[in-house]
Amino acid sequence: MIAAVDSELLRNHKALLFSAEKNLLAFPVTVMEVENQTTPGQPETLIPAYGTFTFQGLYVYSIDLTKGLQYRGRISHLSSEDYLQAGNAWYDSDKNVDRALYIGDTLYTLSAAMIKANNISDLLEIKTLILPHSESGRVQMLTR
Repeated sequence: MIAAVDSELLRNHKALLFSAEKNLLAFPVTVMEVENQTTPGQPETLIPAYGTFTFQGLYVYSIDLTKGLQYRGRISHLSSEDYLQAGNAWYDSDKNVDRALYIGDTLYTLSAAMIKANNISDLLEIKTLILPHSESGRVQMLTR
């Protein structure tokens, strides 16, 4: 199986989360998978197949000098219902994870729709904060 991947990291270096202290490397991705194809592009047209939407969120890796990069897991802001509604395609949604950061032993992922806190050691979800939106879909600034 071949995967086509897009990431905010390709356009903005600030989308990369790296910590030597935490042995942590993480970045947002959108993954499209192409099944039953062994070479890129469709032979009759040479147009690359984009694939079927399978994931949008954060990929998390451990970094070790002896073991190298090791995939640890992934975090998404999309619900099971979002994945069902997406079908074969996905678009620029307010639930697309754009950034990640950590404070202490908590890993935070950020999208326009929410902030998610996960335990940095096992990636289990701690809490989700849904952000208020205006009718235009943009995050509202709460002021008093």
